[in-house]
Amino acid sequence: MENQLHYAQLSNQLRIAYTDQGAKQAPTLVFIHGLANYHKVWDWNVIPLSATFRCIAIDLPGNGYSSRQDVAYSIDYFAKVLIEFLDVLKLTQVILVGHSMGGQIALTASLRFPERIDKMILFAPAGFEYYTPAEAVLFKSAITFGNFLNLDETHITQSITSSFYASSAISKKIIEDLNELIRNNDRVLYRKMLDACMNSMLDQALFASLHKIHQPVLVFFGENDMLIPNRFLHPVSTVDIARKACAELQNSVLVTYPETGHFVQIERMQDVNQTISSFLHNKL
Repeated sequence: MENQLHYAQLSNQLRIAYTDQGAKQAPTLVFIHGLANYHKVWDWNVIPLSATFRCIAIDLPGNGYSSRQDVAYSIDYFAKVLIEFLDVLKLTQVILVGHSMGGQIALTASLRFPERIDKMILFAPAGFEYYTPAEAVLFKSAITFGNFLNLDETHITQSITSSFYASSAISKKIIEDLNELIRNNDRVLYRKMLDACMNSMLDQALFASLHKIHQPVLVFFGENDMLIPNRFLHPVSTVDIARKACAELQNSVLVTYPETGHFVQIERMQDVNQTISSFLHNKL
């Protein structure tokens, strides 16, 4: 059964779309999607995990069915919105689950508001790959020159397809939904949000602060991730990036899968869901 969409009214007329499934008294997992995505990329995890946990999947501001305002989008902005969202739902401590940019948002929230975060589960998180200031400038220039963040229907198709190790009915459904969202919303405002998010991900260097994170962290990576690392700037393997970053965390478990891309939580859904349950029951 498809989850019902709810809305939380935050300050500054910001409305956050989210789904909420599972027993209210159960430990709460809050799922945060990546750049240019939406809450439904978590369906293959939320539905089975909600048998044991309360699972809340949000649409970040500017994405999905949440408000699309002309504001200064950044990783810090998203982290603050996340905490306000938890306040509105009266959630004091949660387990953050983040994918890609959503992983960087989760890490930032844990650094800014550590008392609110119990544990973290990260899938191919942005922020694990360290960019020098010069590399960040070079990357931004390449994005601008290549117009990589135009993300019209053709670009969305290419971006999502390359994020999976193998195309499937699931990846095609995600492409279809995201393209419909593009067609139904202001493209200029959407592009402005994407540019701001990419700049913020590159400008906010998290690697040097990873050692400050005390919460238990479960990290997943696909070994054939085509987005992490940037092969031009960092000609190493995805596993190299993952191991180096996890070594900085105080308490982490790293799981990698061969023949798996950026959407590891979907491509390895059964293994991932079982591992999450074991982690949250302290069996890893």
